Formats: sequence, C-alpha cells, structure tokens
Amino acid sequence: MGLRLAIGMLYSWQFVHSLCMAFFMVINDIITVKVPPSWVWVKVTTDEGLTGWGEAYLECHGDTVIAEVERIKPYLIGKDPTAVEQRWQDMYASGTGYVGGPVKMSAISGIDMALWDIKGKAANQPIYRLLGGPTREGVTMYHSYVTGEPRFVEPGDPYRARYKDSPRRLPSQMTREERLEGVAAGGRGYMSLGYHCLKMHVGISRDFTGQSAVDMIAENVATARAAMGADALLAIDVHNPQPMMALKLAQKIEPYNLLFMEEPVSVERIEDLALVAGRTTIPIAAGERWMGKWDFHRALDAGARVLQPDIAHAGGITELKKIAAVAECYGAYMAPHCPLSILSMAASFQLAMGIPNFLVQEHNEVNDYLLDGKIVYGYGFLKTPFTLEADGMVYVSEAPGLGIDIDEESLREIMRKKEWTVARG
Repeated sequence: MGLRLAIGMLYSWQFVHSLCMAFFMVINDIITVKVPPSWVWVKVTTDEGLTGWGEAYLECHGDTVIAEVERIKPYLIGKDPTAVEQRWQDMYASGTGYVGGPVKMSAISGIDMALWDIKGKAANQPIYRLLGGPTREGVTMYHSYVTGEPRFVEPGDPYRARYKDSPRRLPSQMTREERLEGVAAGGRGYMSLGYHCLKMHVGISRDFTGQSAVDMIAENVATARAAMGADALLAIDVHNPQPMMALKLAQKIEPYNLLFMEEPVSVERIEDLALVAGRTTIPIAAGERWMGKWDFHRALDAGARVLQPDIAHAGGITELKKIAAVAECYGAYMAPHCPLSILSMAASFQLAMGIPNFLVQEHNEVNDYLLDGKIVYGYGFLKTPFTLEADGMVYVSEAPGLGIDIDEESLREIMRKKEWTVARG
C-alpha cells in the first residue's frame, strides 16, 4: 500500500511539475548554429532550462534565413513556448502583412520544430503522442539513387565527398551496358542494406525533344524493377519537365507498378498537375518547394495524391499536421520531402508517427552511415543514432520531444574540422 501511494505521489508530482512548467515557462533566447556541410540549426532556450532544437534552413539561402530568425525573435521572447499554435500565428503574422514565402516559412519551420521539442520535453512525451499518435509501429524509409552501388560520407561532409575516389558519371556518359548494370547494382545494393523502397532520380528535357530520354528512363525503370523484385516499392522523380513529356514517360512505365511519380510539372504551375494525374494510373506526387497548406489544397484539386511538404520549409510540424488533414479529405497520402539534416529527419519521424495518412519517408543520403553492417542516421550528431531495420523501417523511441539527444561535443568537433558552405551539402 505504501509503495502504491509513493508511486502515485511521484506521478502526481511529475504531472504538477509539467503543468507548472507549461504555465510559467517562457522563451528567453533563440540561437542559430551553422552546421556543416551547409545546415542551419536553431536552438530555443527557456528560463526553466529546457531547450528545443529545430532546423531553420533554406538551400543556398542560409544567411538569409538566419537574418529572418533574428527578425522574428522579438515576437517570441518572453512568450510561452508550449503554446505552439499561437507562437506559429505570431511568427506568420509578423512583418506588416507580408506572409508566406520560402525565407519566412523556413525560419518559422525551424523555430516551430524547436517549440514542439520543448513542448514534448515539458510533458515528458514524444511529439507524436501529443499529435494523437502512435498511428503505426514504425516509419518506412526510402533511398534515392541514380546508378551504382551505395556510397557513404563522413559526418559533416557534403554529397560530393562520396565521389572523391571515383568521379561520378551520369547515365548519359555511360554505355548502355554500364548504365543498366549500374541501375541493377544500385537496386540490389540498397535493398541488401535494408531498404524496401527506392526512388530513381531522372531528367527529361523541358521542351518536347526528350523522346530518347523517355525511352532510356523506361528501360532503367524496367531494369530496376527486375533487380528489386515485384514486391519492393519503386518510385520515380522526374524533376519538373514539360508535362506532356512526363505523361509520355508515365504511360510507358505504368506496367512496372510504381509507388508514385514525383514533380511531373513545373513548381509554379500547380494546376498543370491535372494534365498528367488524370491520364495515368501512377499516383502523382509533388510539393517539396511549396509553402503552407494553401498550395497543397490547389494541388489536391489538380489530382496530386501523394503530398511532399518539407518540414523545414512548409511550416514545421504545426503546418504539416494541417496539410496531412487536408490530404486525408482527398484520400491522399504524405511522403514528406527531407533532404536536410538529422533534425528535419527526426521531426519528420514524429509527424509520421502521429498522422493516419503517412506513406513513406525521404531522407538526405549524407545522413546515412554504415555501422556494423547496418544503416544508421545521425551518426556523429546524435548520441543514439536512428537505425534502419531489416524490414525497411525506423522505430521511434518514447524519448520526449524530438526523441533525440544531440552529441554537442561531437557537433563542436565537426564544426571545427568541416567546412560550412552556402550550397546544400
């Protein structure tokens, strides 16, 4: 009886402590950190000693976003960090009526992640439980590739470091035999490391002269499907070609059972998605460069059924939760874009675990590291990296907030040794 009473008092104290922190804690500083190879992290601190981490970064505009974080900061200092929705509205409304845009939304996104991290820590819960989760056991991952066996880089190094020993060759620079063997080798190689889903990156002319590229890509898709097997998931990213060329390709590769075709039209012409979506059975995906829920609503009306908002650009966890809800109304699914650091990746995991219509998660290949025969994410940056399991999934722990513990000693060493650049690493 005494033990039960003691346990009850302990839990009561934790509950009261969480409530007190939620009611009285305030933001006292927001700090930006340049993290190699090219990322910008944001650290929000509070008067209660809790801190939250996020990623406030826009590719090739790092210093610009840092300036925007500094501009937003006065709207948040002294405010309750756990009132995340109101803090989001405060940030969005700041600026004399100028709302949206990639720079402002990227700054908001990073701060929003950090506020959710604090909110989860204050409640001693992972963010996904505060979002209503868990909705699944784990997060299905996919890896992007062009051709060739898997390659890795050291923490803090950019993409190009993986080619320092042998230069990168594009498919157009290879013989047909080299190209097809590279496609097959890549498919087999990534699956042998635990991935059950891959996405091929391809390029088609933005006019009407790309028929030879369409034929070559269709051959590559057939080769990848044969190498991966019928049960593996395969998607394709066509990188914003002329819509009719994307449609030509879609109709040629329909027999290979693709999970989705990504970005078949230009970023600006959202309504053009209807030119492709209504004439192929392949689900159409888009959204990595759209900010906020409004563009995604237009895309759903045009026929997109896989939405790819970037959690570091489109408004953070708060806004992606809303985008997912809008998508649910259309029977559409979320496959968030995530080409940045392990912080965006961790935030994406929390979102995936807390929404009902998650499909599959992208990640930045520079976060991959091969450790004891297994793929881990965040090596060198986190004390406990995430692990890709044999079933192609990452299992998210019950750790509070973003569920990560930054290895600040290792981070300082990476920042000392590695170069930070403006271009995305």
